[in-house]
Amino acid sequence: MDSRGTSFITAFPENIAVYYKKTINLLKITTLHPNTTVNVTYMANGTVNTTACIKNGTILIVNLAKNVEEHQFFSSNKSFRITSDKNITVLSVSGWQGRFQSHVVQPEQHLGTVYQVPALNYTKIIASFSLSVTSAVKFLPFRLMIINAVDRNNSVTIEQVDERGQSQADSITLGPYKLIQIEINGTVREINAKDKVAVLLTHPCFDGINCFCNMVVNQLKPPVFGKTPATFLVPSIFSAKQLLVTTNQSCNVCQGLTNCILVQNSTDILPLLGNPPSLISTTVHVSLRLISPGLILDLIPTSMFSGCYLLGFNPPANGALVIANTSSTNGVRINDQPLPSNIVWNVMIGTGYSWALVEAQQIGTIWHPTSKIGVYMIERLELNSIYGSPAMAINMNPDGNGCVVTPEMFVLGEDEMSWFMSREYCLKNGDQFARIVAKNTVNMIVLNMTLQEPISSSSEGWISLRRNLLTTEWYWKNEDDFPSTVSFTYWQRGQPDKPEKGLCASASLYPSNKLKWKSARCCSKKKPVCYRTTKYLTYSDTVIL
Repeated sequence: MDSRGTSFITAFPENIAVYYKKTINLLKITTLHPNTTVNVTYMANGTVNTTACIKNGTILIVNLAKNVEEHQFFSSNKSFRITSDKNITVLSVSGWQGRFQSHVVQPEQHLGTVYQVPALNYTKIIASFSLSVTSAVKFLPFRLMIINAVDRNNSVTIEQVDERGQSQADSITLGPYKLIQIEINGTVREINAKDKVAVLLTHPCFDGINCFCNMVVNQLKPPVFGKTPATFLVPSIFSAKQLLVTTNQSCNVCQGLTNCILVQNSTDILPLLGNPPSLISTTVHVSLRLISPGLILDLIPTSMFSGCYLLGFNPPANGALVIANTSSTNGVRINDQPLPSNIVWNVMIGTGYSWALVEAQQIGTIWHPTSKIGVYMIERLELNSIYGSPAMAINMNPDGNGCVVTPEMFVLGEDEMSWFMSREYCLKNGDQFARIVAKNTVNMIVLNMTLQEPISSSSEGWISLRRNLLTTEWYWKNEDDFPSTVSFTYWQRGQPDKPEKGLCASASLYPSNKLKWKSARCCSKKKPVCYRTTKYLTYSDTVIL
Protein backbone atom coordinates (compact mmCIF):
# COMPACT_ATOMS: atom_id res chain seq x y z
CA MET A 1 0.00 0.00 0.00
CA ASP A 2 1.39 3.38 -1.04
CA SER A 3 2.39 5.35 2.08
CA ARG A 4 2.43 8.79 0.44
CA GLY A 5 -0.13 11.50 1.10
CA THR A 6 -0.79 15.12 2.03
CA SER A 7 -2.96 14.62 5.14
CA PHE A 8 -2.33 12.36 8.14
CA ILE A 9 -3.68 11.98 11.66
CA THR A 10 -2.18 10.00 14.53
CA ALA A 11 -1.61 9.96 18.29
CA PHE A 12 0.85 8.54 20.80
CA PRO A 13 -0.37 5.78 23.12
CA GLU A 14 1.10 5.19 26.56
CA ASN A 15 4.68 3.86 26.38
CA ILE A 16 5.65 1.38 29.15
CA ALA A 17 3.82 3.34 31.89
CA VAL A 18 2.69 6.88 32.58
CA TYR A 19 5.22 7.19 35.42
CA TYR A 20 8.21 6.37 33.19
CA LYS A 21 9.23 9.91 32.29
CA LYS A 22 12.15 9.19 29.96
CA THR A 23 10.26 7.77 27.02
CA ILE A 24 10.86 9.19 23.55
CA ASN A 25 8.17 10.27 21.10
CA LEU A 26 8.82 11.74 17.70
CA LEU A 27 7.52 12.06 14.16
CA LYS A 28 9.75 11.53 11.13
CA ILE A 29 8.35 13.32 8.10
CA THR A 30 10.04 12.83 4.73
CA THR A 31 9.45 15.27 1.88
CA LEU A 32 9.38 13.79 -1.61
CA HIS A 33 9.17 16.96 -3.72
CA PRO A 34 11.00 20.32 -3.75
CA ASN A 35 9.54 23.42 -2.09
CA THR A 36 7.22 21.46 0.18
CA THR A 37 5.37 23.12 3.05
CA VAL A 38 4.53 20.93 6.08
CA ASN A 39 2.20 21.76 8.98
CA VAL A 40 2.19 19.74 12.22
CA THR A 41 -0.76 20.61 14.49
CA TYR A 42 -1.13 19.34 18.05
CA MET A 43 -4.88 19.42 18.54
CA ALA A 44 -4.65 19.51 22.35
CA ASN A 45 -3.43 23.11 22.36
CA GLY A 46 -3.74 24.17 18.73
CA THR A 47 0.02 24.59 18.33
CA VAL A 48 0.96 24.65 14.64
CA ASN A 49 4.53 24.06 13.53
CA THR A 50 4.97 25.17 9.90
CA THR A 51 8.08 24.49 7.84
CA ALA A 52 8.12 25.90 4.31
CA CYS A 53 10.29 25.62 1.18
CA ILE A 54 11.71 22.26 2.19
CA LYS A 55 13.94 20.41 -0.27
CA ASN A 56 12.93 17.01 -1.52
CA GLY A 57 14.49 14.11 0.37
CA THR A 58 14.51 16.05 3.66
CA ILE A 59 13.63 14.32 6.95
CA LEU A 60 11.86 16.56 9.45
CA ILE A 61 12.21 15.18 12.99
CA VAL A 62 9.57 16.51 15.38
CA ASN A 63 10.57 15.71 18.99
CA LEU A 64 7.66 15.50 21.41
CA ALA A 65 7.31 15.45 25.19
CA LYS A 66 6.10 12.60 27.41
CA ASN A 67 2.81 14.37 28.05
CA VAL A 68 1.61 13.86 24.47
CA GLU A 69 1.03 10.19 25.31
CA GLU A 70 -2.58 9.29 26.03
CA HIS A 71 -2.99 6.84 28.92
CA GLN A 72 -6.55 7.62 29.99
CA PHE A 73 -9.78 6.05 28.79
CA PHE A 74 -12.06 8.86 27.72
CA SER A 75 -12.39 11.29 24.87
CA SER A 76 -9.39 13.60 24.44
CA ASN A 77 -7.83 15.90 21.86
CA LYS A 78 -4.25 14.57 22.06
CA SER A 79 -4.06 13.91 18.33
CA PHE A 80 -1.53 15.17 15.80
CA ARG A 81 -2.56 16.30 12.34
CA ILE A 82 0.15 16.49 9.66
CA THR A 83 -0.67 18.23 6.37
CA SER A 84 1.39 19.33 3.38
CA ASP A 85 0.96 20.87 -0.05
CA LYS A 86 2.82 17.96 -1.72
CA ASN A 87 3.18 14.26 -0.98
CA ILE A 88 5.11 13.28 2.14
CA THR A 89 5.49 10.18 4.32
CA VAL A 90 5.09 10.06 8.11
CA LEU A 91 6.70 7.63 10.55
CA SER A 92 5.72 7.57 14.24
CA VAL A 93 8.48 6.52 16.67
CA SER A 94 8.25 5.61 20.36
CA GLY A 95 11.31 4.73 22.41
CA TRP A 96 12.52 3.87 25.88
CA GLN A 97 16.05 3.11 27.14
CA GLY A 98 17.55 2.83 23.67
CA ARG A 99 14.74 0.65 22.32
CA PHE A 100 12.59 2.03 19.55
CA GLN A 101 9.36 0.93 17.91
CA SER A 102 8.17 2.56 14.69
CA HIS A 103 5.03 2.36 12.65
CA VAL A 104 4.01 3.92 9.36
CA VAL A 105 1.22 6.48 9.72
CA GLN A 106 -1.28 5.81 6.96
CA PRO A 107 -2.38 8.79 4.84
CA GLU A 108 -6.02 9.79 5.22
CA GLN A 109 -6.96 8.45 1.78
CA HIS A 110 -6.25 4.94 3.12
CA LEU A 111 -8.41 5.35 6.25
CA GLY A 112 -11.91 3.88 6.41
CA THR A 113 -15.16 3.79 8.34
CA VAL A 114 -15.22 0.05 9.17
CA TYR A 115 -12.47 -1.87 10.96
CA GLN A 116 -12.36 -5.45 12.16
CA VAL A 117 -10.67 -5.73 15.54
CA PRO A 118 -8.37 -8.67 16.33
CA ALA A 119 -9.73 -10.77 19.20
CA LEU A 120 -6.75 -10.38 21.54
CA ASN A 121 -7.04 -11.61 25.11
CA TYR A 122 -3.80 -10.63 26.82
CA THR A 123 -3.90 -13.19 29.63
CA LYS A 124 -4.54 -16.11 27.27
CA ILE A 125 -1.82 -15.02 24.84
CA ILE A 126 0.81 -14.66 27.53
CA ALA A 127 -0.16 -18.01 29.03
CA SER A 128 0.36 -19.65 25.64
CA PHE A 129 3.92 -18.27 25.51
CA SER A 130 4.87 -19.92 28.87
CA LEU A 131 6.74 -16.77 29.90
CA SER A 132 7.62 -15.29 33.25
CA VAL A 133 5.15 -12.42 33.23
CA THR A 134 6.10 -8.92 34.34
CA SER A 135 3.99 -8.69 37.51
CA ALA A 136 3.20 -4.99 37.16
CA VAL A 137 1.35 -5.53 33.89
CA LYS A 138 0.18 -9.11 34.26
CA PHE A 139 -3.48 -8.45 33.57
CA LEU A 140 -3.23 -5.29 31.52
CA PRO A 141 -5.51 -5.68 28.47
CA PHE A 142 -4.83 -4.50 24.95
CA ARG A 143 -6.14 -1.09 23.97
CA LEU A 144 -7.78 0.46 20.98
CA MET A 145 -7.31 4.13 20.12
CA ILE A 146 -9.97 5.53 17.75
CA ILE A 147 -9.12 8.91 16.18
CA ASN A 148 -11.65 11.02 14.31
CA ALA A 149 -10.05 11.99 10.98
CA VAL A 150 -12.57 14.69 9.98
CA ASP A 151 -13.22 18.25 11.12
CA ARG A 152 -16.79 17.57 12.30
CA ASN A 153 -18.56 15.36 14.82
CA ASN A 154 -18.29 11.68 13.97
CA SER A 155 -20.60 8.94 15.24
CA VAL A 156 -18.72 5.73 16.13
CA THR A 157 -20.24 2.35 17.04
CA ILE A 158 -18.17 -0.20 18.97
CA GLU A 159 -19.50 -3.73 18.42
CA GLN A 160 -18.66 -6.35 21.03
CA VAL A 161 -19.31 -10.03 21.73
CA ASP A 162 -19.17 -11.14 25.37
CA GLU A 163 -17.99 -14.51 26.71
CA ARG A 164 -21.52 -15.92 26.32
CA GLY A 165 -21.55 -14.98 22.64
CA GLN A 166 -24.04 -12.15 23.16
CA SER A 167 -23.63 -9.12 20.93
CA GLN A 168 -23.87 -5.55 22.08
CA ALA A 169 -23.07 -2.16 20.58
CA ASP A 170 -21.99 1.08 22.21
CA SER A 171 -22.20 4.37 20.34
CA ILE A 172 -20.11 7.45 20.99
CA THR A 173 -19.64 10.81 19.27
CA LEU A 174 -16.13 12.11 18.67
CA GLY A 175 -15.59 15.82 18.10
CA PRO A 176 -13.39 17.11 15.26
CA TYR A 177 -10.02 15.28 15.32
CA LYS A 178 -10.70 13.98 18.84
CA LEU A 179 -9.85 10.46 20.00
CA ILE A 180 -10.99 7.91 22.51
CA GLN A 181 -9.03 5.05 24.00
CA ILE A 182 -10.76 1.87 25.16
CA GLU A 183 -9.59 -1.38 26.69
CA ILE A 184 -10.25 -4.58 24.75
CA ASN A 185 -9.90 -8.11 25.98
CA GLY A 186 -11.00 -10.21 23.04
CA THR A 187 -14.55 -8.87 23.13
CA VAL A 188 -14.47 -5.90 20.71
CA ARG A 189 -14.99 -7.19 17.17
CA GLU A 190 -15.71 -4.24 14.91
CA ILE A 191 -15.59 -0.45 14.70
CA ASN A 192 -18.18 1.33 12.55
CA ALA A 193 -18.00 5.09 12.01
CA LYS A 194 -20.04 7.56 9.99
CA ASP A 195 -16.88 9.24 8.66
CA LYS A 196 -13.25 8.20 8.44
CA VAL A 197 -11.30 7.27 11.55
CA ALA A 198 -7.81 5.99 12.28
CA VAL A 199 -7.60 2.99 14.63
CA LEU A 200 -4.49 2.01 16.60
CA LEU A 201 -4.13 -1.35 18.35
CA THR A 202 -1.68 -0.89 21.20
CA HIS A 203 -0.26 -2.22 24.43
CA PRO A 204 2.10 -0.20 26.67
CA CYS A 205 4.09 -3.21 27.88
CA PHE A 206 3.56 -6.43 25.89
CA ASP A 207 5.55 -9.13 27.67
CA GLY A 208 8.62 -10.48 25.92
CA ILE A 209 11.45 -12.78 26.89
CA ASN A 210 13.72 -12.41 29.95
CA CYS A 211 11.11 -10.43 31.92
CA PHE A 212 11.27 -7.52 29.51
CA CYS A 213 8.24 -5.96 27.90
CA ASN A 214 7.83 -3.85 24.78
CA MET A 215 5.31 -1.26 23.76
CA VAL A 216 3.48 -2.32 20.58
CA VAL A 217 1.53 -0.12 18.17
CA ASN A 218 -0.28 -1.51 15.16
CA GLN A 219 -2.40 0.71 12.90
CA LEU A 220 -5.39 -1.26 11.69
CA LYS A 221 -6.40 -1.07 8.04
CA PRO A 222 -9.94 -1.16 6.65
CA PRO A 223 -10.90 -4.66 5.49
CA VAL A 224 -10.51 -5.55 1.83
CA PHE A 225 -13.51 -7.53 0.63
CA GLY A 226 -13.06 -10.08 -2.09
CA LYS A 227 -12.52 -13.71 -3.01
CA THR A 228 -8.94 -13.32 -4.24
CA PRO A 229 -6.56 -15.81 -2.58
CA ALA A 230 -3.54 -14.39 -0.78
CA THR A 231 0.00 -15.60 -0.11
CA PHE A 232 2.25 -14.51 2.76
CA LEU A 233 5.93 -15.25 3.34
CA VAL A 234 7.24 -15.74 6.89
CA PRO A 235 11.00 -15.38 7.50
CA SER A 236 12.20 -17.66 10.28
CA ILE A 237 13.85 -14.79 12.14
CA PHE A 238 10.50 -13.68 13.57
CA SER A 239 10.21 -16.91 15.65
CA ALA A 240 6.43 -16.51 15.60
CA LYS A 241 4.29 -18.44 18.06
CA GLN A 242 0.80 -17.65 16.80
CA LEU A 243 -1.03 -16.37 13.76
CA LEU A 244 -3.80 -13.79 14.01
CA VAL A 245 -6.32 -13.98 11.17
CA THR A 246 -8.75 -11.13 10.50
CA THR A 247 -11.36 -11.53 7.78
CA ASN A 248 -15.05 -10.92 7.11
CA GLN A 249 -15.72 -14.38 5.68
CA SER A 250 -14.88 -18.02 6.32
CA CYS A 251 -11.75 -19.30 4.59
CA ASN A 252 -8.98 -21.88 4.69
CA VAL A 253 -5.62 -20.82 6.08
CA CYS A 254 -2.84 -23.17 4.95
CA GLN A 255 0.56 -23.28 6.64
CA GLY A 256 2.87 -24.82 4.10
CA LEU A 257 1.32 -27.03 1.44
CA THR A 258 -0.82 -29.40 3.49
CA ASN A 259 -1.69 -28.04 6.96
CA CYS A 260 -4.96 -26.18 6.39
CA ILE A 261 -7.37 -24.84 9.02
CA LEU A 262 -10.90 -23.56 8.39
CA VAL A 263 -11.35 -20.09 9.88
CA GLN A 264 -14.98 -19.26 10.60
CA ASN A 265 -14.78 -16.33 13.00
CA SER A 266 -13.82 -12.85 11.87
CA THR A 267 -10.78 -12.71 14.16
CA ASP A 268 -9.15 -16.02 15.02
CA ILE A 269 -5.79 -16.79 16.62
CA LEU A 270 -4.23 -19.94 15.22
CA PRO A 271 -1.22 -21.89 16.48
CA LEU A 272 1.68 -22.14 14.07
CA LEU A 273 2.06 -25.84 13.38
CA GLY A 274 5.54 -27.16 14.16
CA ASN A 275 8.34 -24.92 12.92
CA PRO A 276 7.09 -21.57 11.57
CA PRO A 277 6.24 -22.18 7.91
CA SER A 278 7.88 -20.14 5.17
CA LEU A 279 4.59 -19.91 3.27
CA ILE A 280 1.05 -19.18 4.44
CA SER A 281 -1.77 -19.10 1.91
CA THR A 282 -5.46 -18.23 2.27
CA THR A 283 -8.42 -18.89 0.00
CA VAL A 284 -9.68 -15.28 0.30
CA HIS A 285 -8.05 -11.95 1.10
CA VAL A 286 -7.33 -11.65 4.83
CA SER A 287 -5.21 -9.63 7.21
CA LEU A 288 -2.49 -11.71 8.91
CA ARG A 289 -0.40 -10.81 11.93
CA LEU A 290 2.35 -12.79 13.57
CA ILE A 291 2.29 -12.86 17.36
CA SER A 292 5.32 -13.72 19.45
CA PRO A 293 6.70 -12.38 22.75
CA GLY A 294 6.85 -8.59 22.45
CA LEU A 295 5.79 -8.60 18.78
CA ILE A 296 2.62 -8.12 16.75
CA LEU A 297 3.63 -7.90 13.09
CA ASP A 298 1.49 -7.15 10.05
CA LEU A 299 2.49 -9.47 7.20
CA ILE A 300 2.73 -8.06 3.68
CA PRO A 301 0.91 -10.25 1.13
CA THR A 302 3.01 -10.95 -1.95
CA SER A 303 0.36 -9.16 -4.04
CA MET A 304 1.29 -5.96 -2.17
CA PHE A 305 5.06 -6.23 -2.64
CA SER A 306 6.44 -3.01 -4.12
CA GLY A 307 9.29 -1.74 -6.26
CA CYS A 308 10.69 0.64 -3.64
CA TYR A 309 10.51 1.32 0.10
CA LEU A 310 11.62 4.18 2.32
CA LEU A 311 13.04 3.37 5.75
CA GLY A 312 13.72 5.71 8.63
CA PHE A 313 16.06 3.99 11.07
CA ASN A 314 16.60 4.51 14.78
CA PRO A 315 20.10 3.71 16.08
CA PRO A 316 21.72 1.58 17.29
CA ALA A 317 20.34 -1.95 16.69
CA ASN A 318 18.08 -1.84 13.69
CA GLY A 319 17.93 -2.52 10.00
CA ALA A 320 15.72 -3.92 7.29
CA LEU A 321 14.50 -7.37 6.40
CA VAL A 322 14.25 -7.79 2.62
CA ILE A 323 12.34 -10.55 0.80
CA ALA A 324 13.15 -11.00 -2.90
CA ASN A 325 12.88 -13.59 -5.63
CA THR A 326 15.79 -15.99 -5.12
CA SER A 327 16.77 -15.63 -8.78
CA SER A 328 17.04 -11.84 -8.55
CA THR A 329 18.54 -11.10 -5.13
CA ASN A 330 21.61 -9.56 -6.80
CA GLY A 331 19.42 -6.76 -8.10
CA VAL A 332 18.39 -5.38 -4.68
CA ARG A 333 19.70 -1.84 -4.09
CA ILE A 334 20.04 0.35 -1.01
CA ASN A 335 19.98 4.01 -2.00
CA ASP A 336 22.07 4.07 -5.21
CA GLN A 337 24.34 1.12 -4.37
CA PRO A 338 24.12 -2.69 -4.51
CA LEU A 339 23.77 -4.44 -1.18
CA PRO A 340 27.09 -5.11 0.60
CA SER A 341 28.78 -8.32 -0.51
CA ASN A 342 28.61 -9.79 3.01
CA ILE A 343 24.80 -9.90 3.00
CA VAL A 344 23.58 -13.47 3.61
CA TRP A 345 20.46 -14.58 1.75
CA ASN A 346 18.38 -17.29 3.42
CA VAL A 347 16.38 -19.45 1.02
CA MET A 348 12.71 -19.92 1.96
CA ILE A 349 12.28 -23.49 0.78
CA GLY A 350 9.38 -24.15 -1.55
CA THR A 351 8.55 -20.47 -2.15
CA GLY A 352 10.99 -19.21 -4.79
CA TYR A 353 11.97 -16.40 -2.37
CA SER A 354 14.88 -15.62 -0.05
CA TRP A 355 15.28 -13.15 2.81
CA ALA A 356 18.20 -11.14 4.19
CA LEU A 357 18.93 -8.64 6.94
CA VAL A 358 20.42 -5.32 5.86
CA GLU A 359 22.28 -3.03 8.27
CA ALA A 360 20.67 0.28 9.08
CA GLN A 361 21.42 3.79 7.98
CA GLN A 362 19.72 6.98 9.11
CA ILE A 363 17.59 6.96 6.00
CA GLY A 364 17.51 4.41 3.27
CA THR A 365 15.64 3.48 0.15
CA ILE A 366 15.60 -0.20 -0.66
CA TRP A 367 14.46 -1.02 -4.17
CA HIS A 368 14.75 -3.40 -7.09
CA PRO A 369 15.03 -2.34 -10.75
CA THR A 370 12.96 -5.20 -12.20
CA SER A 371 11.12 -7.16 -9.46
CA LYS A 372 8.75 -6.38 -6.62
CA ILE A 373 10.11 -7.03 -3.14
CA GLY A 374 8.87 -7.03 0.46
CA VAL A 375 10.64 -4.95 3.12
CA TYR A 376 10.16 -4.70 6.89
CA MET A 377 11.73 -2.27 9.34
CA ILE A 378 13.50 -4.34 12.01
CA GLU A 379 14.53 -3.18 15.46
CA ARG A 380 16.41 -5.59 17.67
CA LEU A 381 15.61 -5.40 21.35
CA GLU A 382 16.96 -7.70 24.09
CA LEU A 383 18.84 -10.81 22.94
CA ASN A 384 16.69 -12.56 20.32
CA SER A 385 13.72 -10.21 20.73
CA ILE A 386 12.77 -8.44 17.50
CA TYR A 387 10.26 -5.71 16.82
CA GLY A 388 9.20 -5.00 13.25
CA SER A 389 6.67 -3.40 10.97
CA PRO A 390 6.20 -3.06 7.20
CA ALA A 391 8.37 -0.35 5.64
CA MET A 392 6.92 2.63 3.77
CA ALA A 393 6.07 1.70 0.19
CA ILE A 394 6.87 4.53 -2.23
CA ASN A 395 6.05 3.08 -5.64
CA MET A 396 4.43 -0.25 -6.43
CA ASN A 397 6.12 -0.87 -9.78
CA PRO A 398 9.89 -1.41 -10.15
CA ASP A 399 11.94 1.19 -12.01
CA GLY A 400 15.47 0.75 -13.29
CA ASN A 401 16.67 4.07 -11.86
CA GLY A 402 15.38 3.99 -8.29
CA CYS A 403 12.41 5.12 -6.18
CA VAL A 404 9.87 6.93 -8.31
CA VAL A 405 8.03 9.73 -6.50
CA THR A 406 6.49 11.21 -9.67
CA PRO A 407 6.18 9.18 -12.87
CA GLU A 408 6.66 10.82 -16.23
CA MET A 409 3.45 12.47 -17.36
CA PHE A 410 1.93 15.03 -19.68
CA VAL A 411 0.07 17.88 -18.03
CA LEU A 412 -2.33 20.36 -19.62
CA GLY A 413 -2.02 24.01 -18.62
CA GLU A 414 -5.06 25.71 -17.11
CA ASP A 415 -5.22 28.82 -19.35
CA GLU A 416 -5.07 29.42 -23.09
CA MET A 417 -2.08 31.39 -24.39
CA SER A 418 0.17 31.80 -27.42
CA TRP A 419 2.71 29.20 -28.52
CA PHE A 420 5.57 31.36 -27.19
CA MET A 421 3.91 31.87 -23.79
CA SER A 422 3.07 28.15 -23.69
CA ARG A 423 6.74 27.28 -24.03
CA GLU A 424 7.65 29.61 -21.15
CA TYR A 425 4.81 28.23 -19.05
CA CYS A 426 6.01 24.64 -19.50
CA LEU A 427 9.62 25.47 -18.67
CA LYS A 428 8.47 27.19 -15.49
CA ASN A 429 5.81 24.74 -14.31
CA GLY A 430 6.90 21.46 -15.84
CA ASP A 431 10.15 20.28 -17.31
CA GLN A 432 9.63 20.52 -21.06
CA PHE A 433 7.29 21.70 -23.77
CA ALA A 434 5.67 18.45 -24.96
CA ARG A 435 7.04 16.68 -28.02
CA ILE A 436 5.40 13.65 -29.62
CA VAL A 437 8.04 11.46 -31.16
CA ALA A 438 6.43 8.00 -31.21
CA LYS A 439 3.02 6.30 -31.13
CA ASN A 440 3.48 5.23 -27.51
CA THR A 441 3.87 8.92 -26.61
CA VAL A 442 0.47 9.55 -28.22
CA ASN A 443 -1.07 6.80 -26.09
CA MET A 444 0.48 8.17 -22.89
CA ILE A 445 -0.79 11.70 -23.53
CA VAL A 446 -4.28 10.43 -24.36
CA LEU A 447 -4.31 8.50 -21.06
CA ASN A 448 -3.12 11.55 -19.11
CA MET A 449 -5.75 13.74 -20.77
CA THR A 450 -8.57 11.33 -19.85
CA LEU A 451 -7.49 11.48 -16.19
CA GLN A 452 -7.79 15.27 -16.11
CA GLU A 453 -10.80 17.55 -16.51
CA PRO A 454 -13.40 16.83 -19.23
CA ILE A 455 -12.24 18.07 -22.65
CA SER A 456 -14.48 19.27 -25.50
CA SER A 457 -14.15 17.83 -29.01
CA SER A 458 -12.78 21.16 -30.32
CA SER A 459 -10.05 21.57 -27.69
CA GLU A 460 -6.47 21.92 -28.93
CA GLY A 461 -3.16 22.26 -27.16
CA TRP A 462 0.23 23.62 -28.18
CA ILE A 463 3.15 21.20 -28.57
CA SER A 464 6.81 22.13 -29.15
CA LEU A 465 6.68 21.54 -32.92
CA ARG A 466 7.15 24.57 -35.19
CA ARG A 467 8.49 25.63 -38.60
CA ASN A 468 11.92 27.04 -39.38
CA LEU A 469 11.42 30.64 -40.56
CA LEU A 470 13.98 30.26 -43.35
CA THR A 471 13.34 26.77 -44.70
CA THR A 472 9.74 26.23 -43.42
CA GLU A 473 10.84 22.73 -42.34
CA TRP A 474 9.23 21.42 -39.16
CA TYR A 475 11.44 20.87 -36.09
CA TRP A 476 11.11 20.27 -32.37
CA LYS A 477 12.00 23.26 -30.20
CA ASN A 478 14.00 21.43 -27.52
CA GLU A 479 15.65 22.50 -24.28
CA ASP A 480 17.86 19.39 -24.10
CA ASP A 481 20.04 17.28 -26.40
CA PHE A 482 17.18 15.41 -28.04
CA PRO A 483 17.38 15.65 -31.86
CA SER A 484 15.24 18.46 -33.26
CA THR A 485 14.56 16.66 -36.53
CA VAL A 486 11.06 15.25 -37.07
CA SER A 487 11.08 11.51 -37.75
CA PHE A 488 7.52 10.73 -36.60
CA THR A 489 4.45 12.68 -37.75
CA TYR A 490 0.80 12.47 -36.78
CA TRP A 491 -0.98 15.09 -38.90
CA GLN A 492 -4.71 15.35 -39.35
CA ARG A 493 -5.96 14.72 -42.89
CA GLY A 494 -5.17 17.75 -45.06
CA GLN A 495 -2.51 19.02 -42.63
CA PRO A 496 -0.14 20.75 -42.30
CA ASP A 497 -1.48 23.80 -44.06
CA LYS A 498 0.62 26.30 -46.02
CA PRO A 499 3.30 28.17 -44.06
CA GLU A 500 1.40 31.44 -44.29
CA LYS A 501 -1.51 29.74 -42.51
CA GLY A 502 0.57 28.83 -39.49
CA LEU A 503 4.16 28.25 -38.33
CA CYS A 504 3.35 26.35 -35.10
CA ALA A 505 1.66 23.01 -34.42
CA SER A 506 -1.17 22.10 -32.08
CA ALA A 507 -2.69 18.74 -31.18
CA SER A 508 -6.33 17.82 -30.71
CA LEU A 509 -6.93 17.11 -27.02
CA TYR A 510 -10.15 15.18 -27.47
CA PRO A 511 -9.29 11.52 -26.67
CA SER A 512 -11.10 9.99 -29.66
CA ASN A 513 -9.17 12.28 -32.02
CA LYS A 514 -5.96 10.57 -30.82
CA LEU A 515 -3.94 13.80 -30.58
CA LYS A 516 -3.76 14.44 -34.31
CA TRP A 517 -1.73 17.54 -35.27
CA LYS A 518 -2.58 20.62 -37.26
CA SER A 519 -0.69 23.81 -38.11
CA ALA A 520 -1.87 27.06 -36.52
CA ARG A 521 -0.85 30.68 -36.11
CA CYS A 522 1.61 30.94 -33.25
CA CYS A 523 -0.17 33.90 -31.67
CA SER A 524 -3.54 32.15 -31.41
CA LYS A 525 -4.63 31.07 -27.92
CA LYS A 526 -4.51 27.40 -26.89
CA LYS A 527 -3.61 25.49 -23.74
CA PRO A 528 0.00 24.30 -23.39
CA VAL A 529 0.81 20.59 -23.21
CA CYS A 530 3.78 20.12 -20.85
CA TYR A 531 5.93 17.08 -20.13
CA ARG A 532 7.24 16.24 -16.68
CA THR A 533 10.13 13.82 -16.43
CA THR A 534 10.29 10.99 -13.89
CA LYS A 535 11.37 12.22 -10.44
CA TYR A 536 13.30 9.97 -8.03
CA LEU A 537 13.76 10.13 -4.28
CA THR A 538 17.22 10.99 -2.97
CA TYR A 539 18.17 11.90 0.59
CA SER A 540 19.29 15.52 1.04
CA ASP A 541 19.12 16.62 4.70
CA THR A 542 17.77 16.05 8.22
CA VAL A 543 16.09 18.93 10.07
CA ILE A 544 15.24 18.66 13.78
CA LEU A 545 12.30 20.80 14.89
